[in-house]
Amino acid sequence: MNKSITVSEENYDFWKTGAIISAVLTIITFTTFWNLEDPFWISITRLGAFIFFAITILCYLQIMNGPIDIKLDVTEQKLLVLYSKNGKKIQEEEFKKETIKEVSPTKSGVNFFIRKLKPTLKTFKINFTDTDKDLYLFEFSGRPLLFSTSAQEKILQFFKNLS
Repeated sequence: MNKSITVSEENYDFWKTGAIISAVLTIITFTTFWNLEDPFWISITRLGAFIFFAITILCYLQIMNGPIDIKLDVTEQKLLVLYSKNGKKIQEEEFKKETIKEVSPTKSGVNFFIRKLKPTLKTFKINFTDTDKDLYLFEFSGRPLLFSTSAQEKILQFFKNLS
């Protein structure tokens, strides 16, 4: 028995939209700053242009990072979770199937700001039979990965068929 699915994290489009909006606001505030003569408003618009420029750079760095693809692969005894970016494997995790108690979607790892903008995004928690602590199933660089509704259904169906 060898089954697998591949899903992609959803947060990528959020950063793309944020970069475009903040770049436009940077241009607007910089142009306004350049055409003002009052020192008070010059300093305010200069600060605004700098803030929007910094947000643009941070969003662009997230876009350069790219979305993470997760491949779930199950064998007779193990569940393998492979993380890849641009077709290159970057991380691999392995779980014993008999120790997995429950996998459930949750909003607990979702940032408040992102939760308000995209309320359907969720992450997954996993419970094991040998511990009482809930852990994030998909976590990369210390942050839980977020999934769209269709990816959530795909993952839940995968684990439903697993048991």
